[in-house]
Amino acid sequence: MTQPLFSLPMLVPFQDIDAAGIVFFARVFDYFHNAFVAQLSSRGVSLAQVISAGEWGAPLAHAEADYKFPLRFGDPVRAEIVRADIGETSITIHHQIVSDTVPGRVHAVGKTIHVVIDRKSFRPRPVPAALRDAYTPTEASAPKAE
Repeated sequence: MTQPLFSLPMLVPFQDIDAAGIVFFARVFDYFHNAFVAQLSSRGVSLAQVISAGEWGAPLAHAEADYKFPLRFGDPVRAEIVRADIGETSITIHHQIVSDTVPGRVHAVGKTIHVVIDRKSFRPRPVPAALRDAYTPTEASAPKAE
């Protein structure tokens, strides 16, 4: 198994559970987004400051998820960013939600595609260096040679 670019530990909150006692399907996208924002922050990019500056944005153009194992209230899990594919004007983030107590258990996988736009014209623009750098693996997160 490859080392993720980023891992955000969390407990599944009560408010995310539906009447069937499992996480409502759309909440997985919240977990993906929380990891996206936390990864930016961990690399020195404040999304709040980016939005306030009004120069660029990275709205979703596509989002998908596959559900492998149910999530229940109180489950200790990690929202992980497995890989980021950086294009000229977009970034594709590959996500997974994994158990923190059952080794190898993957609850959900997915990807989100963010198109970088100029906030004034809403036209695509090149991926800013700060965003590119935030999702470029560091030596600490690079896979180890065996």
